[in-house]
Amino acid sequence: MKTKLKVILVVILALVISIGSISAYKYIITPKEESIPLETTLEDAAELTTQKMIISDVFKSTKGNIPLINKNKILVQYKTTVTAGLDVKEAQIKETDDQIKITIPHCTINEDSIKIKSSDLKIYDTNFAIMSIDKEQMLEIVGEAEKKAKKRAESDEYGFLENADENAKKVMKGMFENVADGRKVIVEFQK
Repeated sequence: MKTKLKVILVVILALVISIGSISAYKYIITPKEESIPLETTLEDAAELTTQKMIISDVFKSTKGNIPLINKNKILVQYKTTVTAGLDVKEAQIKETDDQIKITIPHCTINEDSIKIKSSDLKIYDTNFAIMSIDKEQMLEIVGEAEKKAKKRAESDEYGFLENADENAKKVMKGMFENVADGRKVIVEFQK
């Protein structure tokens, strides 16, 4: 009886040491959040899309709820391009002998531009779980990253939509000055 107890204790001890070693190894080799380079840039564009922002970000996420079985703590790094512009069909043009007045809508974020490709998504596991992330959880992570990118673009931190509006005015004015025949071109936003 004592032999069986000793064998069971040795097996349990070996299992605990193995799990602890694997967890420690993963913790040591996993890049820390502050070591992953971040980059956000703004680019002007002279088309219906009047502003483009390239966002590279990192965030923490937890999927699953049973520790050591399926609870995955991960760092997610993504990169995406967000564009903003206006619908030219909504522009209103009023011409007189001395001026051309163009009224345009404010620029909005093109939600279709916030699509994260698998090649622009990296996931770093920061703990040990026997079961890895499944497809459904992966889709949740991509959705979470896309929401974070949209929120960042909408924030006032970078002035993304304000810059898009300014570029829209420049683009529309430039398009009409070429055909204005000396008339003054005025661009304003719809109220």
